[in-house]
Amino acid sequence: MSTGQKKLLGLDSPDRVELVDDRGKGYRINHHNSRRRPQSYKPISTDIDSLLEEIQVELDHAHVTSAVDPTRGYIPRDKLPKILTPERIRTIVEMSCFRNHQDKNRLTAQICFGSKGSAPRLELLAVLIAIGKTKDLPEYIRDGIDDHCLPMVMDSSSEKRLSCRRHQSHNTVNNYRRPNDRINFSHWSYSLNAPYIRSNKEKHMHYRLNPGDIFPMREETVVSRNEVVQANHEGPENVMPPAYGGFSEVLRVKIEKSHHDFGDVGVRHPRGFFALKRLTSHKRDNFNLELASLLFSMDNATNDAARRHLIQLLATFEVSTPSPGPTYYLLFDWADGNLTDFWRKNQHLVGDKRHCKWMAQQFHEICSALQCVHNQRKETLHLIDGNQLARTLPGRTMKVQELYGRHGDIKPDNFLWFRTAQSSPESYGLLALSDFGLGRLHTQVSRSLQNPKDLTWTATYRAPEFDLPDGMISRASDIFSLGCVFLEYVSWFMLGLESVEKEFTELRIHPDIYDIEADTFFVTRFDESIGKHQPYLKPEVENWIAMLQRHENCTWYLHQFLETIRDKMLKPERDGRIDILDLIQEMKLLRRSCEGNDSFYLKTKAES
Repeated sequence: MSTGQKKLLGLDSPDRVELVDDRGKGYRINHHNSRRRPQSYKPISTDIDSLLEEIQVELDHAHVTSAVDPTRGYIPRDKLPKILTPERIRTIVEMSCFRNHQDKNRLTAQICFGSKGSAPRLELLAVLIAIGKTKDLPEYIRDGIDDHCLPMVMDSSSEKRLSCRRHQSHNTVNNYRRPNDRINFSHWSYSLNAPYIRSNKEKHMHYRLNPGDIFPMREETVVSRNEVVQANHEGPENVMPPAYGGFSEVLRVKIEKSHHDFGDVGVRHPRGFFALKRLTSHKRDNFNLELASLLFSMDNATNDAARRHLIQLLATFEVSTPSPGPTYYLLFDWADGNLTDFWRKNQHLVGDKRHCKWMAQQFHEICSALQCVHNQRKETLHLIDGNQLARTLPGRTMKVQELYGRHGDIKPDNFLWFRTAQSSPESYGLLALSDFGLGRLHTQVSRSLQNPKDLTWTATYRAPEFDLPDGMISRASDIFSLGCVFLEYVSWFMLGLESVEKEFTELRIHPDIYDIEADTFFVTRFDESIGKHQPYLKPEVENWIAMLQRHENCTWYLHQFLETIRDKMLKPERDGRIDILDLIQEMKLLRRSCEGNDSFYLKTKAES
């Protein structure tokens, strides 16, 4: 980047984010209007009034309730051509109101497919049939109205006048005497124009919608901020929600196939589920920080493998409302759960040494993904005013780059488990790092000032420096937390879920610096010789690792992995911990040893 040229952030970066104001309609019409265009069309031998009534019923039945607003519905775009077929339209244009159109086949083609300088009028015809105004279509054609003019926005006056983005006001529709006719026209025009959502790696799509727009998504599950599943319409069991970040509500939805094209971005769920995250904050800056964090992390991935292990953002939405302000949505692929869910649902893998090869690959690529987050933080912090970020922890003031240059909340709940359509019994899907928005970290710092005992640094997995009056928080804090998670993973694999959720946890419970019973992996003690607290790895943790290494099923891979966790990741002193780049190399070496020599992960030390 040249001197004086500042890179823009999130929504303000036109090179990275495309603002979509037409619901994706222009792209859809230009790229997907590929239906066959015969030269002539044969009308149906039927009574036209009966045909119109039949079409009205089919349009009513085609409505799908939207996940975002259950009081409203949309018609999937692939349904309309099946209802308004060329043969039916050819029959309709025999009505006397079309007598000035001599070439009925040409008119039929124009309605179905459009013509040079004019978009199709298929949606327009559907709206008019639905509200009982089919005979007015010739007037709409003369007024220059086509499908590009839909949906029409209704003003707040008592007359409920309508306008379109292209031409503003149209006399034809606004000349209706009854405001209710315009209300119905607007509602139907929206139901036939649910957004077409797409994504690609080069440019992120941000859809700017208005309150009349309807999301083309069927609701499957509602996940509240407290992560409680309220409803589950598919499957015999409730699915515990994965973590897509706090301060939000998450809907598990299915998107109509004719309303999306995400290319090779993300990981498709085998049953077609997606996660729609609705932010509770209406502040643009909060949304923009999260958007920038996600995009920078995706862009800074050193390779496709690292990118796969970061949650992939598919699209974002902004619904304008005057009060309390815009509502922001983020769209992701749906995960089958978090890491704890993975452990619970795959207990048959406990002790199966073949699983170690997959573990080695996942841990290597997860470390690469964490490096992407660290790189993203550094870049993002250069683009925002650090003075706007809270940077005081109880008893100390931190450097912005140190405090915010990390993930800050590494725990099993923030590793999403994706069971992909391509998953084989040996691959088990993949694990992806989530919830690394800078806005969330800022909120955590701010709240810690109100009561140090309420630190939301994921108490169990926090690093010792959080409990030290002079402790310096940095990226090394993430390394300690990651070491805790890795140790729990090995414990689950060797001993089962109860060892993680009960036995190992209970062994670690001791009063912490706030005299609260805590299951952290470290303890602090006052050292009189230097006059301050010093951190130590809890003896129970050291003994637990030694026990795992002595276990009869401990392979060479697991033994060396546990050594790395104990000696390089769980160092109580921040400066003694391994750097992320060196950790990636350690994980790479372990992975290559597994891939190059099956005995390394299949045979125990006693068997070698």
